[in-house]
Amino acid sequence: MLKRLALSSLAALPLISTQVAAEEVKIGFTAALSGDFAAFGLNIRKGLEIALTELNQTSDTTFSLTSADDRGEAREGVLIAQRFCSDESIDVVMGYSFSSIALAAVPVFDRCKLPVLASAVTSPDLTGASAYFRRNVMTDATQGQTMGRYATEKLGFKRVYILNQQDDYGIGLSSAFSDAAAKNAEIVGQESYLLGTKDFKTLLIKARAAKPDAIFIGGFYSEAAKIAEQARALGIKVQLLGSDGSLNPDLISLGRSAVEGMITYGMFDPSVSTETTAPFIDAYQSAYGEQPNAWAALGYDAGKTLAAAVTQAKSQGALTRESLNEAFSTIKDIPGVTGPTTFEASGDRVGSLYFLQVKDGAFRLADTQ
Repeated sequence: MLKRLALSSLAALPLISTQVAAEEVKIGFTAALSGDFAAFGLNIRKGLEIALTELNQTSDTTFSLTSADDRGEAREGVLIAQRFCSDESIDVVMGYSFSSIALAAVPVFDRCKLPVLASAVTSPDLTGASAYFRRNVMTDATQGQTMGRYATEKLGFKRVYILNQQDDYGIGLSSAFSDAAAKNAEIVGQESYLLGTKDFKTLLIKARAAKPDAIFIGGFYSEAAKIAEQARALGIKVQLLGSDGSLNPDLISLGRSAVEGMITYGMFDPSVSTETTAPFIDAYQSAYGEQPNAWAALGYDAGKTLAAAVTQAKSQGALTRESLNEAFSTIKDIPGVTGPTTFEASGDRVGSLYFLQVKDGAFRLADTQ
């Protein structure tokens, strides 16, 4: 499984190694890498590539990457999982941008005992789904509750309308948001929509009639941008609140002035620069000519967390899928640009959120945290 091979990667960014030959850890990366929602997976992979480049310059282990596009389809996700499982050279699976696809694939990985470290799947249904599944992003339940409290306790909104994506992500997130917000405010209405929806006027007319002082959009950036544009066109000027699914530069490029002032959240943003995050931001900008977003940061931290697990596994003996999985359960407080990483027994990560607002066409740290 783990062989002494020269580096071979299918990733877009060359992963340069200073080792002539080294023990290789091969990563199977999968996410939606094409289509309307490719930005999540592509950004995670870019961040991961930065981490692997750094590791291959300093580590006695060579890290390589092979990618598979699940196209946002559960059936394709299962086929990819089966292919990774049967390929004995794959030591760990990373990526995932849709919870529904991860949920479909987890039983496959569980049977072949292949560890998974995901970075963008947040469904509470994945908590404790498998002893071989972990994620370094916070769950929808935690994020939704945090945003619900923030909107009503910190920002003081009293009448909130909810629009949510009709899938595992949108339903779980909006439910948690609603439960938390309802303790301090009235939920004056809620409607759901399907991914790919273009026309939100009917839903927004209902929302306008309810006279909210804020609208929470529990969904991805593509629909959130359209909702914002159509809301403003209908004269709806209340505060728009988004989720981590909206924390993407494409929200601003698609929604333009309509998303100005919108507040969302995430575990990282380049506007919050520290001694820990600055080197990553600089490396990412140098490699890709753009600033990293939260998904790129989670991909980067996933790479560094994998390296820590590899070191831990090697210190205990042979490096195998099983020993690597055990190492994930024992490593603690691995430093990262999204904060330290430790996994609970359920596979979830404990973390904290930043609240960010679109100001002058860019995400900035919101005045109220």
